[in-house]
Amino acid sequence: MATRGKAVGAGAVSFPRPLVVQAIQSRTEEGFWEALRRLKLDVLGTDDSPIPITGYYTPRQFQARASHIRLCPESLVPPSGSSIGSRNNCPVPGTLINTNNMRGFQNLDKELLLKSEAKKILHDIMSGKVEEDPALLLRFLLISYADLKNWKFYYNIAFPSLVFKSKMTLLSLRSASEVLNKEEAASLFESLNEWRNSSETQVVPFFLVSISSDSSVSIRKLKDWKDCQRNSQKLLFGFYDHCCQMVHPGCPGWALRNYIAFLSIRWKIEKVQFFCYRERKGQPDIEQSHIGEASFPPPYGCDDPDHVPEAIGWEGIKPGKGTMEMKPKEMDLQSMNPARRDEEQQLMHLKLMGWRHFPVNIDKLSRVRVLLLGAGALGCEVARLLMTWGVRKITVVDSGMVATADLVKQSLYTDKDCGVPRASAILPHLKSRCPAVEVEGIQMEIPMPVHPVSPNKIASVLDDCKHLQTLVASNDAVFLLTDTWESRWLPTLLCANENKIAITAVLGHDSYLVMRHGAGPGTSSGVMDDVTAQIQNLSTEDALGRQRLACYFCNDNASLVNSIPNGTLDQQCAITLPGLTSIASGKAVELFARILHHPDEIHAPGDIAGMDIEHQLGLLPHQLQGSLPNCVLLTERSSSSGNCTACSNAVLSEYRRKGLDFIMQAINHPTYLKDLTGISDLKRPDACPKLLGSMPINSDKFSDIRCLLLGAGTLGCDVARILMDCGVRKLTVVDSGRVVVSNLARQSLYTSDDRGAPKATAILRHLKERCPSVDARGIQMEIPMPGHPVSPSEAAGVLEDCKRLRELVASHDAVFLLTDTRESRWLPTLLCTDENKVAITAALGYDSYLVMRHGAGPGINCEGSDVAAAADKLSTKDALGRQRLGCYFCNDVVAPVDSVSNRTLDQQCTVTRPGLASIASGRAADLFTRMLHHPDGIHAPGEIAGTSSESSHGILPHQIRGSLSQYNLMTLLGYSSSNCTACSNAVLSEYRRRGMDFVMQVINEPTYLEDLTGLTDLMKSAAYSQVEWLDESDEDELVEI
Repeated sequence: MATRGKAVGAGAVSFPRPLVVQAIQSRTEEGFWEALRRLKLDVLGTDDSPIPITGYYTPRQFQARASHIRLCPESLVPPSGSSIGSRNNCPVPGTLINTNNMRGFQNLDKELLLKSEAKKILHDIMSGKVEEDPALLLRFLLISYADLKNWKFYYNIAFPSLVFKSKMTLLSLRSASEVLNKEEAASLFESLNEWRNSSETQVVPFFLVSISSDSSVSIRKLKDWKDCQRNSQKLLFGFYDHCCQMVHPGCPGWALRNYIAFLSIRWKIEKVQFFCYRERKGQPDIEQSHIGEASFPPPYGCDDPDHVPEAIGWEGIKPGKGTMEMKPKEMDLQSMNPARRDEEQQLMHLKLMGWRHFPVNIDKLSRVRVLLLGAGALGCEVARLLMTWGVRKITVVDSGMVATADLVKQSLYTDKDCGVPRASAILPHLKSRCPAVEVEGIQMEIPMPVHPVSPNKIASVLDDCKHLQTLVASNDAVFLLTDTWESRWLPTLLCANENKIAITAVLGHDSYLVMRHGAGPGTSSGVMDDVTAQIQNLSTEDALGRQRLACYFCNDNASLVNSIPNGTLDQQCAITLPGLTSIASGKAVELFARILHHPDEIHAPGDIAGMDIEHQLGLLPHQLQGSLPNCVLLTERSSSSGNCTACSNAVLSEYRRKGLDFIMQAINHPTYLKDLTGISDLKRPDACPKLLGSMPINSDKFSDIRCLLLGAGTLGCDVARILMDCGVRKLTVVDSGRVVVSNLARQSLYTSDDRGAPKATAILRHLKERCPSVDARGIQMEIPMPGHPVSPSEAAGVLEDCKRLRELVASHDAVFLLTDTRESRWLPTLLCTDENKVAITAALGYDSYLVMRHGAGPGINCEGSDVAAAADKLSTKDALGRQRLGCYFCNDVVAPVDSVSNRTLDQQCTVTRPGLASIASGRAADLFTRMLHHPDGIHAPGEIAGTSSESSHGILPHQIRGSLSQYNLMTLLGYSSSNCTACSNAVLSEYRRRGMDFVMQVINEPTYLEDLTGLTDLMKSAAYSQVEWLDESDEDELVEI
């Protein structure tokens, strides 16, 4: 017969009754998530293995509020370092599983994970570990997904509690002040204070309360249980109870369940008296602490090592309820320090590079001081790309003003800057893209040799010389980006003297030179003092004893001349092919970043393409020479010349001896440097001559052509700007995204004013600011993609997008495929082939790129206008009877599918070396202009580098593949595949026969294209023949951050 007793709190409750406990809750501090975010970015990367963490537990501290298991930044410190704890921070072990993507988080088997943690608890009980470390009974599990792009976390927490067929029964529960006499209560109070004030025991959440016959009370550890049995009249099993009786009267805390299970399984105790310990204002609260009695028959089968117990404990889920409907909690960190958040967003792509490729030294890049000499076309691009690499200290020197003609060539300026000094106009544009950058602009002329100055200007020129001396000395690296040969002389001399990193980028009409200067000379051994040695005893080697690499002037065999007054206008101006600046700038900045990450930095030897280098960033060449019409890239290495007019020992010794007097003499006397160095007075060969090319430019054709750009991200911004420089005036831009802070340094047109705006509309203002005559249109829309099935409610909208894209392709002359995912290029490729439109694809990998033009659509093997016949009788050749060139998908052996959902963040995001997009954009625009000038246009055959071409525009390749790590540039030729999922006759025929029904089937059925094109059978044959397919598409499929 059941007995009735007074309930704890209001009302009365019958005993015995099933044991009901109050679930414990977590409290995750914002700092914990910020620490986890940093751990994921900087340490874990793609590793989603479970990691140990520590939670902090305490008995209830406030009468009206329960306590929690707290997660804080220290929770992520390895347990050996974080498990010390304190009075109100009792460390309890936990496991963190942080998935790499949302789908992975959603697909976690939460029931299985909970059982796995429960099995650990059972094992700890059976093995006796709990007696040594009682906190193991409070083991917890945290599963999470870190949405690093949006500064959000999605998570769930479980506090596993063992569940057996045997039921726990609560026999009684009363206040400790009612159960104990006054002497016992007083002694308990003192003993608890002593326990809680001892550094050895205050963090132990489970303990024994031994009450002797003389009413004295002692608190003992669990491992003392046998001793307590012999010496105690009464033994209570105490634990830190988080529960608040005012909120949940009559309920012990969650920890009691596993505690009773431990006592029953390990010590075979079927009936226990327990003590729920609570505090108030840091003191034992005997009145609110409770003593109860519970029974639990030992469960069967738990001693089987393979036994997996049932478990409950997911936070927010009532026992007996499944986890299918369990929704994740969210933590939004966007309210944290906005400036720091924005800066970290801009640097995220660099951190993600370390996940699979190379750990970028962001601290070193942020500290390095860079001096840019020149704020024109090269200066604008280099400054922006340096910020993308994480450089935050930049000084810009320029003497010119922004002109209207500069706007489409110099990527940072707008129409509002016309007439403003470039050195000051560039500053707000850099800050609007990266507020954290420290940038200074200095308007000054760089003194140049053989540009004599009048007596009244000598003082001003001397001041400029001193100023430049100071600037070179106070910076770590110098970029020589000026337009004239002689303007690079004094900076080269100063860099060699100060042993500073110097990078030169020089543009010709259709070629470029990018090089790093060698280190300055060391000093030969001798007994002379240091000052004398620095002047008279310079070595031919550098400070590391290596042969010095050449500077920009080392290969010259003529004295410096004034290159400006006698030149024609085209020789005075930087007349270069559109796209060349972007390519050279990208190469220059990548070369700089590679130097900084080399252990020898400026002293590093020059690598040549083809060398085997183990470093993750690849080769570190000395000189790069490239030609657009020939599609070649050469890496060259040369040593410092003893006759060099800028870095030879003769020149450096004279400069160190005479200082500015030497410089003024070089400025005012044309033959002085020739006499000093002993060079012959021959005409200087120019590796990159600035000549008007013989290439005829059809400006009307460019202004009339209508270009459709699919993608307004990093590639889209650069390509749109370069096309305007080519003369294109009719642009339509399609994009579905919005401008976010991480875009600003990488996507050349956007500024902080565009944050949150659709890219398709934000880009229009910037195009107009640079070219008011451009007719630009922006369309915000998603490009329908195969492998991304749509629900019935979404089908109508997707169908409209398909039709709209078809209309856009039909109404334009050329289409640039600049999207980030492989599957987003499928429908545009199909439509371009069907409409026989020019299509250019640019795709980026981590350190490589692909730029290609798609082949023409097929001709027809019949006469007449019968649509059905035309669909069924497509030719394998184009309309001119030539073998069709391949499209982007022709080498694939699988159909395009969803490439995003299951990927890690570094695979989802645009993780490429910062200079890569500029290089690929320049190549894409140049390929387009060459095809446009070819008499056969889209039907032009593909040419290979090294073959002769009769065209004045150079060769017209089919595909261009480049690598930054190996400095390779390859031209490839491939023909249309009969198994292609985008341009084969099978696909085109089906599309022409069924129209949008065909497209929708491709979208919703991932294997349909493979079955249609015969790839399914091909793969079966390959499997039967044990053929191993090599995926040639090395470019990572990317999604914008």
